[in-house]
Amino acid sequence: MRPLLAIAGRELRAYFLSPGGYVVASLFLGANGLFFARYVFRQGEVASLRPVFAFSMVVFVLLCPAITMRMISEELRHGTIEMLMTSPVSAAEIILGKFAAAVGFLVLLVLPTGVFVLALELYGRPDYGELFCGYLGLILAGSVYLASGILASTLTSNQVIAYLVTVFCWILLLLAVKGLPGSEILPSASRESLSDLLVALDPDLRVRDFAIGLFDSANVVYFSTAVVFLLIASITSLGMRRLR
Repeated sequence: MRPLLAIAGRELRAYFLSPGGYVVASLFLGANGLFFARYVFRQGEVASLRPVFAFSMVVFVLLCPAITMRMISEELRHGTIEMLMTSPVSAAEIILGKFAAAVGFLVLLVLPTGVFVLALELYGRPDYGELFCGYLGLILAGSVYLASGILASTLTSNQVIAYLVTVFCWILLLLAVKGLPGSEILPSASRESLSDLLVALDPDLRVRDFAIGLFDSANVVYFSTAVVFLLIASITSLGMRRLR
């Protein structure tokens, strides 16, 4: 546990010791602030952050891979991964430590949006159960994006490639949910099965349930399972390097 916490602490500090962390935070909070002022904080609008949660999900597709792209790729590029792998630290502790730091940084990014809740309270009557569920769904979905970014980072020493692989995989999934190109040539039963599978894999649709205050345990299981699967894949990928 101690090595895991040490790695998490080191990675979390790294976000605040480099300009990149502040750039990411500024872009996220600035974009959300403008969106809130333009589409939510207006006279006659419902006191809800549903539009902000939906917008944040779009931003997360681009933001989360930027948070994780350097985590393993940078270690591979500089050769420091060899020192880590030969130290008394397991691949699981490395991956889990870096994942914990990424989630911690994401939570710190989301916390300042509590100002939006304060604004809604001053000028409206927000549903705090709905707001809590919305934030929970956002963090769970962000955790899935972060875990997928870490997996991509274990596969290449190039940060840009790790970023692009993660982003394009999620974009392709989101586009496929809207309508898979060429799917009309498939038999009707196969097309429906494929469509159901893609919809079931779409995190955006599940976050919409959270955003309206619907706490569905099936959605929690989906996000938790996805995170565990991606982290196990990352640990396996990193562990294979020790065997080379």
